[in-house]
Amino acid sequence: MVLEEKFGAVQINRSTYYFCGFDISIRSNDEADRNKMRTYPDGFLYYELIAEAELYEDHIKQTDEILRVLWENDMPAVVSCGYEEELNRYIFSLR
Repeated sequence: MVLEEKFGAVQINRSTYYFCGFDISIRSNDEADRNKMRTYPDGFLYYELIAEAELYEDHIKQTDEILRVLWENDMPAVVSCGYEEELNRYIFSLR
C-alpha cells in the first residue's frame, strides 16, 4: 500500500487502515460511473472508491500529505471537508 510507504506501519481491520496520526476507511462506491466521474464539478462523486479519514494531528498538513502520496501514484483523489479553503491556502503557500 502506497500510504504505508509514506506513513509507516499500518494495522488493518476490515476496510479500515490505522496509521500513527490518522486512520482511513475505504469502501466501494455503489454509484461509481467512469463517464460521470469526468464531469465538472461533481465528478468525484462517481469515483470507484470512497475514503473517509479521521485525522489526529495537524489535519491540514496531514490531508495535504495524503493527497500528495495518492496523486504521485496516479490515484485520482479530491477532498470534501469543512476546511477546504484552509487546505487550499496551505497547498498554495508551499509553492
